[in-house]
Amino acid sequence: MADSEPLARLTPEEVAFLLGGGVDEAPAPDDMTPAEKRAARFARANAARTARRAADPAFAEHLRSGERERQARHRAAARTTHPAAPPPPSPAVPLPPIPVREAARRLVDHLRADASRQAQQLRGRTDLVQRYLDGFVVYQHLSAGGRRPTRGALAEGMRHLAGVELTPSQVQNLRDHIEGFARPGGPWHPDTE
Repeated sequence: MADSEPLARLTPEEVAFLLGGGVDEAPAPDDMTPAEKRAARFARANAARTARRAADPAFAEHLRSGERERQARHRAAARTTHPAAPPPPSPAVPLPPIPVREAARRLVDHLRADASRQAQQLRGRTDLVQRYLDGFVVYQHLSAGGRRPTRGALAEGMRHLAGVELTPSQVQNLRDHIEGFARPGGPWHPDTE
């Protein structure tokens, strides 16, 4: 095996020469196109590999094991890129069946009572508070079937309802805030009065 390692680093032409193939008697003519030269070089390499495979059982086994490993990697990659079934959709965070005015009142009361830095920032940004209220309406409508609205559907709903174009990160932020307000202790949790 130690003797075959240096041979593995040789070019196909060098291997062919060492295995007795000799140098081609007639060099490639200058009028061959690069594609023809490449095809001739590949043909010589394939012939040398075939001859070596026939003469060296260890080399033949090395090629077969390499091919088996390549096929296993290919099958594993196909399994990961094409899963058997898509993951089930996430359930929607339940929002209370309240009108927008009630949702606005609850949100404003929550922001006044909350001493967190986020609440302080939101108290000064009426445009964001209005965006969350519009998002509440859109989320409530889209989640009526119990499925969590996708970012694309939420963005489309905001575009139609409020006439606002949101970036994907803004839509994700909006959805996170709406769902956060609907969790226990939030103003839009179904058990909050």
